This record gives sequence, C-alpha cells and structure tokens, in this order.
Amino acid sequence: MKNLRLLLGTLLMACLASMSANAGNVEATEDGTVTWQAGVDGVEIEWAPDGNVNRIYSRFSTPVEFADRRGINKAQIISEEKAKAAIIRFFSQSITSTRIITEIQSDINTATQIRQTGAEANVVKQDERTLLETLTEVTTSFAQGSLSGVIVLERGYDEVLEEAWVVVGISQRTINAARQAQGMLSGEGAVQGEQGASGISEQGTEVRTANQDDW
Repeated sequence: MKNLRLLLGTLLMACLASMSANAGNVEATEDGTVTWQAGVDGVEIEWAPDGNVNRIYSRFSTPVEFADRRGINKAQIISEEKAKAAIIRFFSQSITSTRIITEIQSDINTATQIRQTGAEANVVKQDERTLLETLTEVTTSFAQGSLSGVIVLERGYDEVLEEAWVVVGISQRTINAARQAQGMLSGEGAVQGEQGASGISEQGTEVRTANQDDW
C-alpha cells in the first residue's frame, strides 16, 4: 500500500510538472503533499499523498481608497466574495459571444413658409431621411455554483501597496462539517463523514490568520 501511494504521488507530480510551465508553480513537501498554483491569479489546489484533492485555496486583493477601518473592511468583504467566485469559475464557466445589428430609419418632413414685402408667400417643403446602422459584438462569461464548507483563512492589509486581501479555503474536513451541521439543523441527523470619509485614521499593515493548521 505504501509503495502504491508513492507511485501515485510520483505520477501526479510528473503530470503537474508538465503543466507548470504554462499554468503555474508546482511544489511538493517531504510528506508527499503536492500543491499546484492554477495560473497567475488562479486558485491553489493541494493534493494529499494518496492522490486525492485535500484542500483548495483562493486569494484575492482589492485596492483601498480610504485606509481607515471602514475602508479596509469593505475591501476585504469584496476580496472574500471575489475569492469565492474564483473557485466557482475554476470549476465551470460559460462564455457567450453575440453579434447584434441595429438599423434605424427615420423620415422627417418639414415645411417652411417665407413671406416677403409686396410679394406672395412662398412655402418651401423639405423631406429628409436618416438611416443609422450599427454592429455590436458582446462577449460575456458566466459562472454559477454552490460552495460548501468555505472558511476565511487570512485577512490582511498592505499599506505600501494600499490593498487589502483575503484568503479562503475548502477542505474535505470543512465540507463534511458543513454537511453534518446542515443535517442537524434540518432534523435529518448528522451526516457521516471523514474525520478530520471625514476624520479618517489610517491603519498600518496588518495580517489576521486563522489559528488552525489541520483544517
């Protein structure tokens, strides 16, 4: 069994190493855990030594215009929601491209009466037609999904870069805990799972990290 796990870990590392040149960095620890950064701004995935996905991380940063407590908190909330959205986009997203042709035709009829001293009135009529044609191409992407067991691992603010960030994560343990809690609240019983503005006072650089390593 130990040799089988070692073989699986070796094959996984070789596969990820072949993608690292284009997708991101691959790191392996002494205990056989492999971490892959999915692109420049993508999520980070951690594999256990047995080849199963163990944890998923997502980090997002947001610029802070007013570096007081209210401004930093708002930027961190935005970062948290966008970090969770990045996980959803990694799982699945839909992209559409649409071309729209709009043609507008407008007819205008005008009549002008001109009177001169000692002469009869002259009526001048003028017909105008305006044709407007436009081509619009719209490309959109859409992602929607459900996440379970998401926890905030880290919140921070960098006064040099003037941006706040949040790191969120999902693991097998947090997913199982969420499912068990949901079953308890719904009365279905526990689900069996694995163990496991003015007057602004600027704030300095700070980092708040969740005090849990094995989550």
